[in-house]
Amino acid sequence: MPSGNAPTVRQRRIGSALRKARDHHNLTVATVARRFGRSQGWMSMVENGLQAIAPEELSDLLDFYGIDDGPLRESLLHLATHKPGKWVREREGRISAAALDLASLEEDAAEIRTFQPCIVPGLLQVPDYTRELITAGPIQHPRNAKWLVDFRVSRQQVLSRPDPPRYVPIIAEAVLSNRVSGDPEIQRAQIRRLAEVARLDHVDLRVLSSSASKYLWLASPHHLISLRPPGRLTVSVVDHFAQSIFVEDEDKVAAHVETFELLLSATLDKTASLRLIDEIASQS
Repeated sequence: MPSGNAPTVRQRRIGSALRKARDHHNLTVATVARRFGRSQGWMSMVENGLQAIAPEELSDLLDFYGIDDGPLRESLLHLATHKPGKWVREREGRISAAALDLASLEEDAAEIRTFQPCIVPGLLQVPDYTRELITAGPIQHPRNAKWLVDFRVSRQQVLSRPDPPRYVPIIAEAVLSNRVSGDPEIQRAQIRRLAEVARLDHVDLRVLSSSASKYLWLASPHHLISLRPPGRLTVSVVDHFAQSIFVEDEDKVAAHVETFELLLSATLDKTASLRLIDEIASQS
């Protein structure tokens, strides 16, 4: 039975690394399980991300595979040790597992990079903007909408904590004028919020100008979340319709990072982006 002891994206990442290490030594699951003193079923579930593994057992397995001190070992042990914050756990059963996974990764991030060509990124949305987006979808009950709005507001606390992650959001220029409601005050409040956050030292908000629209086709909305310690492990989260797809394969993540860097190179710099946002704010 799947374990609920850790966010599944963490378990999957640990499992894929262990499977890769086992394959490197040309060992079967049965052989490792026998030598390690665990059942074949338990070992298979760990490798498939369906079972949490205690940090002590993970350390022993890494020793078994000869994975010495270094970035990989440090990252995997960090994943096994970290537990999501209380505010994330309290929302289990009300918020989707994928959304909780995303929040837990953000909570543990050293850097968050986001590309949003159509809407304001979730970590920068004001509540009324979020509510308009959510209620445009198939919400079955008003209470569900309130939970989702509150959850997104809670996620935003990561940017105001004492040790915030570096945050690099890229938005298309059209996002600054796209209205989500007939109430112009919502858009005005949202632009003011962008101008406020863009001035924070740890935020590097970039605008992809309309003159660079040819770059918009390069990628779907996505997030690149690099976990602490910096540079050790990055997960790509791709928004596809109503789903969040977690990409953990190192080669695929590297390709997403390369695309993000290409998009970033086409944006206005931080100063010019803020100038444009201020200009739109003054007109609204």
